[in-house]
Amino acid sequence: MARTRRPLTQEEIQGFRQILEKKREEIWEEIRNELKSRVSEEYHSLINDVNDEEDLAQIDLQEEVVLGVMEARKKELEAISQALWRIGHGEYGRCLECQDWICLERLKVRPWAVYCLPCKEELERLGRI
Repeated sequence: MARTRRPLTQEEIQGFRQILEKKREEIWEEIRNELKSRVSEEYHSLINDVNDEEDLAQIDLQEEVVLGVMEARKKELEAISQALWRIGHGEYGRCLECQDWICLERLKVRPWAVYCLPCKEELERLGRI
């Protein structure tokens, strides 16, 4: 099936705006919940009851995992914010590399996509993303 590249309708753009805003709220909720769990009594107890290097290593590992997840969430939030900015400035749906339209099917899967699939694949091949 050929993928068509075309400008998005205003209705489609508004639909993507709603999807992006909802996703942004979901991510913030996940971050809040993760932070709450990390400052919970159980976590403080674990920190206060460190008995040896193995306990300390386990705490460090848990913190690294949490920070890694938070970093990934931060990048996702930045991409969503950029997509919402592009919506507000009439640039949403255009590839940043070739300026052609990104396929609707791709945006449905990844509404914050900034490259069309051919450009994304080429940029990955060149090691630029």
